[in-house]
Amino acid sequence: MFKKKSLEILFDSPVSDDMIKFLTDHALKVIPAQNRQPHQKYPPSPPGSPSGKGANGVPSLMTFISRLVRYTNVYTSTLLTTVVYLNRLRALLPSDAAGLPTTCHRIFLACLILSAKYHNDSSPLNKHWTKHADGLFTLRDVNLMERQLLQLFEYDLRIEASELYDNLYSLASPIHRDLEKGAQINKMRHQAQLHAQQKSQHYYHQRNISACSSTTTLLSGSRSGSVNSLDILKEYESAASSVSSSPTYAIEATSTSYKSYSMDPRYCNGALHTAGNAVDHYTHTPVHKTAF
Repeated sequence: MFKKKSLEILFDSPVSDDMIKFLTDHALKVIPAQNRQPHQKYPPSPPGSPSGKGANGVPSLMTFISRLVRYTNVYTSTLLTTVVYLNRLRALLPSDAAGLPTTCHRIFLACLILSAKYHNDSSPLNKHWTKHADGLFTLRDVNLMERQLLQLFEYDLRIEASELYDNLYSLASPIHRDLEKGAQINKMRHQAQLHAQQKSQHYYHQRNISACSSTTTLLSGSRSGSVNSLDILKEYESAASSVSSSPTYAIEATSTSYKSYSMDPRYCNGALHTAGNAVDHYTHTPVHKTAF
């Protein structure tokens, strides 16, 4: 998942000492040291050239690569892609292949030239590579090593992304792990935010439910109070109606005065009536009993 991204980050990084050491180790494995013939004489380096040469006047491979990187300002992607061609060549050569002390220098330079020409729209000419080689090779040598390497590869310089990642695994894997950790952290952060959002939504949902319940209770209480008030009003009206329909205590009007009737059945027209002189309880008029 993060292979492509890790390669992109690696190629965007500046050339480091770890990258140069990585390339040096792979270049030295193409021709083992025991198969390289020592004690060869080579032309001396130009005056003022950097140190790092062996007893035979040949600079160490790491010094040679560092010098090429500094002189050519090669892209990181172009430089690191060289390792694919180095490993391809190692697989093509027999295990007992022998070489000279400069053979690894030649092999690396040829692989770098092919990588620069194949993966870039423009690249230094071979005469410029000869100059950057610090006098180790002539232009004829550079042209020959490029042609021989193309023939060994059958002019197929294509590189698949999976092959590139596998060859650069030791450099790309730390970046890959960091990307995975970052993705896990982002995933955990996203899950935490989602959980907090769901919890907040649940809280507001419960609060809305409580508010609705309180409103319903309040409305129910208001309706109940209204019903009770209506019942009381109806009872009051019923009582008033009963009073108006019950017998009234009339006031008998005369031409000269008003005679009131007492509610006490013993009194009629202001006089006390005994059992022999009964009074109608409803009309408060004397009731004369007939003796039999």
